[in-house]
Amino acid sequence: MYRPSRNKWEAECTVCKACTYQKPPIVIKKFFENEFSEIYLWHMHSLMSAFHTHIQDMEKEKKSIMEYMSGVSGEVDDSHGRVLTFTWMDLSEPPEWNDVEACIKFLGEKGVVIDDVKCFDQVTNLKRFTERCNRDEEFSGLQVHQKWTKYFEKAKSIACYSELLKIAQFVFALSSHNANVERVFSLMQSQWTKERNQLSVESLKGVLFVQYNLKDMSCKDFHAYLLRNRKLLGKISSTAKYRWADKEDEDEKQDEED
Repeated sequence: MYRPSRNKWEAECTVCKACTYQKPPIVIKKFFENEFSEIYLWHMHSLMSAFHTHIQDMEKEKKSIMEYMSGVSGEVDDSHGRVLTFTWMDLSEPPEWNDVEACIKFLGEKGVVIDDVKCFDQVTNLKRFTERCNRDEEFSGLQVHQKWTKYFEKAKSIACYSELLKIAQFVFALSSHNANVERVFSLMQSQWTKERNQLSVESLKGVLFVQYNLKDMSCKDFHAYLLRNRKLLGKISSTAKYRWADKEDEDEKQDEED
C-alpha cells in the first residue's frame, strides 16, 4: 500500500506491478494526496468488517434454518414464509401448541404423518423442559441442534419424544446455506489431487467422512478413540477394504458351491 507524504511517495505496492516509486498511477496518487483518503479507507474498512462478520455468522457451520431466518431482515418470499412456522423450534421461548399444530398441518401436506395426540403430551413435556433450562445462560447460548440434543438425552425413552423427533428430523435436514457443501468441495480438492487421481470414489468418501466429521478431535483424542474401539481396529488391519479381497471371497464362495 502507498503511504503518502507531503514531499514524496513511499511506495510499498503489492497490488499492481505498474505502481512504481517514480511513476505511480495518477488516480492512485491523487487519491492518497487527498486529505480525506485516510478517512474514506477507515470508513470502508469498518463497513467491510461488519459485512464480513455478518457473513461469517450467517454461514456458521451446523446453523439451522431457524437461526438463519432469525438473521434475515425484511420481507421473505413464500417458500421462506412457510419455514417460519418452525421458528418455535429454536426453543428460545417455551413452545405453544398452536405453533406446533401449524407445523403438523404443514408436515402432513409433505407426507410426514404426526400423531397429534401423542405430540400434545410430548410438547407439554418439552415446554416444562424449556421453561426450566432457559434460566440457565449456558443452555440459552447453545445452538438450536444442541438444545434439542440435550432434550433428547434427558428423555427417559424414545416414546417420550417420538413425534417431536419426526419434526426435528424434517427441519434439521433443511439446509440453511450451501457453505457446508463448499467446505466439503474444498476438502475433496485437497485430497483428490493430480498425484492421487487414482483414488476410488469409496476411498475418497471415507477420507472425507473422517476428515470432516472428526475435525474437532485432536490427534491424541483420535488415538485414544481408536484404542478403545477394538472392532474398528480390526477392520483397519483387515484386507476387507480392498477390492481384490472381495474378489477372492467371491471366488472362494463359488468354489465351495461347485
